[in-house]
Amino acid sequence: MRSIKIYILLSILFSGFTIANAENVRVRILSTKIIKSFIFSPISGSYTIYGDGILLKDYDPTGIFQMAIEGDSIRLKTFEKNIGKFASLKMIAKETIAAFKVKSVDPASRIRTYDDNLEVSISADKSQLQVINTVDLEKYIAGVVESEAGKNSSLEYYKLQAILCRTYLLSHINRHILEGFELCDDVHCQAYLSRASEDNDLKAVLETKGLVVVDNELNLITAAFHANCGGETCNSQDVWAISTTYLKSVKDTFCLHETAATWQRTISLEDWKSYLQVKHKTPPNDSLKNDVTTSFNQQNGRAIYYVDKDLKIPLKTIRADFKLKSTFFSIQPIGDSLKFTGRGYGHGVGLCQEGAMRMAKLKYNYQDILHYYYKDVHLVDLSALNYFKQE
Repeated sequence: MRSIKIYILLSILFSGFTIANAENVRVRILSTKIIKSFIFSPISGSYTIYGDGILLKDYDPTGIFQMAIEGDSIRLKTFEKNIGKFASLKMIAKETIAAFKVKSVDPASRIRTYDDNLEVSISADKSQLQVINTVDLEKYIAGVVESEAGKNSSLEYYKLQAILCRTYLLSHINRHILEGFELCDDVHCQAYLSRASEDNDLKAVLETKGLVVVDNELNLITAAFHANCGGETCNSQDVWAISTTYLKSVKDTFCLHETAATWQRTISLEDWKSYLQVKHKTPPNDSLKNDVTTSFNQQNGRAIYYVDKDLKIPLKTIRADFKLKSTFFSIQPIGDSLKFTGRGYGHGVGLCQEGAMRMAKLKYNYQDILHYYYKDVHLVDLSALNYFKQE
């Protein structure tokens, strides 16, 4: 019965996506901008170019190419030559070391670099170019690790971040499938701002290749992480109304003296009164300045709601409305203002990145850090999961 249960669970887990064949992932890049025109240029290796599926010739494969939307077509040209107009273009790498840079011209943006292949098409409403990087899965993970975790951290921390990013990728692989790609490059999926440039990022991905995190039912976990928890992480149900066995609140002393551990914000008393009256329907009250409504305390641990008299407001709502760094704050009246003294940065669920980085510096290994922040989880190799599935 146990082997049958494993087979059923894995069949559900991998329906619509066969991990064994998951060599590449299709990621829409420059997704936060409405791209009208951009420049493509190889930085290593060389490329063949296909326009509407036909191999294009008579161009410098190491040159600079501009692609611009023109009516319902894409205009492709170099500094020397107007190559033509196409409905779609593909830049296919000739070598595994091939990489390229792109720079949006309209609108203007900084240069980004990526590995492997590029596809360009026009959006359904003809308003912008859709730019897709088809990239080796592990190269993508390395780029995400660098984008999400930054540079100059320890190898052990990068190993953990690589495993979590890989787990997140595979559990969200079809998020944009109806739009013609699998993932975007924004935080809606995972930040993917460039190819990896740090040796430790690449080494971490290589040394953890294929490793993912599953729960007791062999499901890929929701690999949530945030910048800093302020000393205590959140239960998943307190933030997203979804209970899990592994995203449980933990006390965390490792992050308390890191960069994002504390913050402050001052909000005028009048703005606070208007907010409560307009959005949360409190009655007008000129004496609110001296009312307990202006005070709130989370010094001894995280709360879920701001509660006062008949008010019960989710803290995540207040955070979103005032664009606060976290829900872990206390409020103190000072004259005609309210002082918000906050702890942490982010939603507070799962891995606290600055706490984990500190643990890695103190020589905890990535397995120890993983199990500190996620409860009742297991590190498994995808090949082992596929073995069970075949059984």
